[in-house]
Amino acid sequence: MIVNQIKRMIPTLKVNNRNLNESFYIETLGMKPLLEESAFLSLGDQSGIEKLVLEESPSMRNRKVEGSKKLARLLVKVENASEIEALLARMEKHPRLYKGNKGYAFELLSPEGDCVLVHAEDDIRDLEKVEEEVTFSKDDKIRYLTAFEVSVEINLPEKTASLLEKEEIENRLAFNQAQGSDLLVENNVTWDLSMLKFQVENLDLPVLRQRFEESGYFIPKSEKFFLSKDANNIELWFEEV
Repeated sequence: MIVNQIKRMIPTLKVNNRNLNESFYIETLGMKPLLEESAFLSLGDQSGIEKLVLEESPSMRNRKVEGSKKLARLLVKVENASEIEALLARMEKHPRLYKGNKGYAFELLSPEGDCVLVHAEDDIRDLEKVEEEVTFSKDDKIRYLTAFEVSVEINLPEKTASLLEKEEIENRLAFNQAQGSDLLVENNVTWDLSMLKFQVENLDLPVLRQRFEESGYFIPKSEKFFLSKDANNIELWFEEV
């Protein structure tokens, strides 16, 4: 039996201006608002399953990242490639455009300066840049994406290794070496990727305790989840799916 097998990963992004970021992820990227609670906004697709969380944190508590962000890039893999064209059709100005085996893709920056790639490819290496001007047909029936999955590219300083096992994260996470004074700060200091929530099958607390012993962890009396942090101080939350 495989323990702590990750079935879904839900990133949490700390943001400054809630309204600007909310509009970007909902109106521009087609994500569906699921739950709004205090500073948190849960986003997903038409399945109603949570895929991404925005956490508003004002400038009195957080600040802009200096240098490289921990979040190198957010990748949104859309199940239906034609819906990407519908998103592009409602934009006044097209972002950086690509084309792959499944269809078009685009890359742009969020109001927080996070790089987001929206695509439908099995392998993003299949994407090639589109230089010519393309016109897309509007489809007013599509407001929210039918289905998508989120994966993340993370910047780590040299000689810093993630505590997550490669076989666990599969295609959900990739790590790049980078330089930046804020790559190792606590997750409550900057507007950046602050937490990764993993919904797992066969939650095994003793295995997690052993792995995260040095970084410290929290387990509630109910033992329903396990909270720790990675080597770069991004919080890691494990819960039974």
